[in-house]
Amino acid sequence: MRDDKLVGDGIATARVLNACDKCGRQYDVSHLDAGRKVRCECGTTFNVRVQQPHSPRALKCSNCGGVLRDAARKCDYCSAEITLEERRLASICPKCFARMAVGAKFCMECGIEVQPQALFAVAEGTVCPRCKASLASRILGNVAVVECAHCGGFWMAQDAFVNACEQHDIGGEIERALGGRPPVQDPTQQAPVSYLKCIACGELMWRKNYGHTSGVIIDVCNKHGAWLDHRELERILAFVRGGGLERARRLEIEQLKTEQERVRNATPGSAAGSAWLDIEPTRRRGNGFETLIDLIGTFLR
Repeated sequence: MRDDKLVGDGIATARVLNACDKCGRQYDVSHLDAGRKVRCECGTTFNVRVQQPHSPRALKCSNCGGVLRDAARKCDYCSAEITLEERRLASICPKCFARMAVGAKFCMECGIEVQPQALFAVAEGTVCPRCKASLASRILGNVAVVECAHCGGFWMAQDAFVNACEQHDIGGEIERALGGRPPVQDPTQQAPVSYLKCIACGELMWRKNYGHTSGVIIDVCNKHGAWLDHRELERILAFVRGGGLERARRLEIEQLKTEQERVRNATPGSAAGSAWLDIEPTRRRGNGFETLIDLIGTFLR
């Protein structure tokens, strides 16, 4: 399943989901090449599949999974309307690769329930970037993470991290799911500061002070997500709950205003003016994750 805007022949190009053939668990494999091996939580190993979608042969209701009559305008079981959006079939089923409606709860051909929060697929052989132990997928509340059972750190994809920090209900569910985690010896205290590799692309991540003033230094890949050591997410959520994120945003705005005033008073064509012209477009461009991390969080200095 690919889930984003349509391009070219109508196939979306952002999120790719694959379902395990044995247990049906669904994994986000967007960051992996076709053919890479992924080990499911049930123990089954499968290869990443990326293939051309096909039109569904027998339509099923995207709301309840019931079989639809030909030319029906609504479902006979749940009375859900069959919309024009469903006829466009912009997403792709993670199991049978039939086209289906964006946001559908069930595939319109095979009837599989589409999970709103897919697990993050970890290629076979990937280890914890901190302690090199094995990794496993885990659901915290309704958010999928990849956790190291040895050091207690875990990986969060961009959307999951942004939602956890900005939506109080999601953050609360995660805190309840993390409650009672046994303490572990912090691996960051046993070795000098080092840069970790992203578990999705293998590139070195940036070390950043979340929220500028939180004091929580996290490892971030701007393309894929963030690695958080043991208890770092709990500290971040406490920082946000205490108003730290809003204070950081206000500070950012004040700093921008001060910089604008300084540039306004600078000599035209000076280095200060040129620097502002270089910085301002960058500040306007970021997506939600980049805004949360790059504009509010700063590089470790």
